[in-house]
Amino acid sequence: PIMASGARPALPGGHELGDQLYYTGPNQSFESGDKLVHGQQGEVVGPATGEHQGNGLQMLFAGHKGSLNCSLLRLSREKPPPLPGGHELGDQLYYTGPNQSFESGDKLVHGQQ
Repeated sequence: PIMASGARPALPGGHELGDQLYYTGPNQSFESGDKLVHGQQGEVVGPATGEHQGNGLQMLFAGHKGSLNCSLLRLSREKPPPLPGGHELGDQLYYTGPNQSFESGDKLVHGQQ
């Protein structure tokens, strides 16, 4: 909406319509077939609605059928750095160190996925 002065209302996080931001959360798939990938760049198209209203933005990502509500905590002006070893979020890895037990009761077992 346009205010009487002609200025647009401020968007959360000091962002503006058209800003290009990066998604920093985990990979997600949606019923529509759209996929949101860690590090994917998208465009701010408005304030978020629903659960992220007031602390999120409506984002449009290339190839998506529509815009998505994203929490400000999952958006960045900076492209996220690559993970060590060339890994990606969601990769299944194996623990190769020695067996360990912790006071919490948690354990690491050699070969555990």
